[in-house]
Amino acid sequence: MAQSKTKIDFEIIFSFMIACMTAIFISAISKSLTLIYFAPFIILFFYRSSLIFSLWVSLLAGFFIDLFSSSHFGIYSLNYTICSVFLYNERRFFKETQINLILFTYVYSLIFSIINPILFFIFDKKIILSIKWVATDILFMPLIDGLYAYLFFALPVFLINKLKRVNYRILWKIYKKKIFQKSR
Repeated sequence: MAQSKTKIDFEIIFSFMIACMTAIFISAISKSLTLIYFAPFIILFFYRSSLIFSLWVSLLAGFFIDLFSSSHFGIYSLNYTICSVFLYNERRFFKETQINLILFTYVYSLIFSIINPILFFIFDKKIILSIKWVATDILFMPLIDGLYAYLFFALPVFLINKLKRVNYRILWKIYKKKIFQKSR
């Protein structure tokens, strides 16, 4: 039996949980803030799996967003999949580092924001393109998505990997020593 080259590890599972939690909680808190929640998660799959597997992950991530969306069912699944088709081979320009995850998320969000009104026009035909749309969806929101990728994906994984290298027990001994020293 042939083995797939998909490497599912801590970062993938962690990023899936973060993407799901932020998609549920941020969309419940703010209807106006529409992040591309699964972009960093899909980008991690770009580096660790084949195109077909990445497309399946993109389709399922879009399906998850479609469940909470009030628009036509399947638009986000289609959009995530189209963005993944366009950007999968471009991963060669972005090595797998924290800063490149942020930059690649920015590019993914930019492509997503360009394709989104096209899909809404095809299925709904009730879109209005304006200077405000260009300023928010094309310029501002990809920056927010990049910041989201940094705060919720790159930074926590970096800190956890740093703690692994330092060793948790040594860190706990230092922390315990400082706490008990202050209490005396």
